[in-house]
Amino acid sequence: MKLNPFCMCCAVNKQEEKIRKFPDMDKKTEYMKKVMAILSGSEEQDCSPSLSVEIQKLYSEFWNCPMEDFTEIKREFNQLMLNMEASIEEKIRKADDPLEKALLYARIGNYIDFAAISNVDQSTVITLLDEKSSEALDEEEYKNFIHDLSSARKLVYLTDNCGEIVLDKLAVQILKEQYPNLDITVIVRGYPVVNDATMEDAEEIGLTDLVKVIGNGSNIGGTWIPGINSESRELLYQADVILAKGQGNFETLNDCDLNVYYLFLCKCDLFQRRFHAENLQGMFLNERRLVMEPV
Repeated sequence: MKLNPFCMCCAVNKQEEKIRKFPDMDKKTEYMKKVMAILSGSEEQDCSPSLSVEIQKLYSEFWNCPMEDFTEIKREFNQLMLNMEASIEEKIRKADDPLEKALLYARIGNYIDFAAISNVDQSTVITLLDEKSSEALDEEEYKNFIHDLSSARKLVYLTDNCGEIVLDKLAVQILKEQYPNLDITVIVRGYPVVNDATMEDAEEIGLTDLVKVIGNGSNIGGTWIPGINSESRELLYQADVILAKGQGNFETLNDCDLNVYYLFLCKCDLFQRRFHAENLQGMFLNERRLVMEPV
């Protein structure tokens, strides 16, 4: 998704809020000028997640603050979902359509996003898993997805956040069972970025025991093709179907013209406006059939 005025203003506002705790007004003004310089110096291929990494680095160096460590948070939410895995799997297998049910649970898990939601908590995760699991995926797009899977040879599954990755594992398990000849590769972030899932998370929750998992070589919150490693890039271009979890993957892949199915919850005003959606409404969209309202 190309950089746009809405995301630029959002980035500036977030940084202004972030530095309010510092007393030196002149230094804060200098910092905000540097933030705006990053945004104004962006190139055509840049998007909000790619510039966010530059801004985070600037913040850390300018204010002499270490990058926030999400290690314990990631373990907490991975364990939460591992504790619920057996009961969720039972519900999936009892459903009329286990694959759709698994994808619904995987979509609900997209709530666990500390980059987009400031007050993520366990009780809300549990409530959403109960309340939203009876929703349906977009009927026409799900039919298209099943049709594509029927003839697909290679599928790439792009994960997003910790905790959520446990539900991704269940979805991958059902995909493997229903399409035994489908070559599935899961791609996680190459390096830590907020609470996004990395290879460490994939190993911790047992995903690497189920399917091939690789890191994308990037610390950007999404799958920004110019910034990922050659192995990941080749897999994407060779894939018959790509299942991309989360807003970050949408922001970095939109306009790629690959056969990407996006599965996420709307967690910001821009997405809600473009898709006429409510906060935390679930989306299932295809890149090649996507229609977005201008903002």
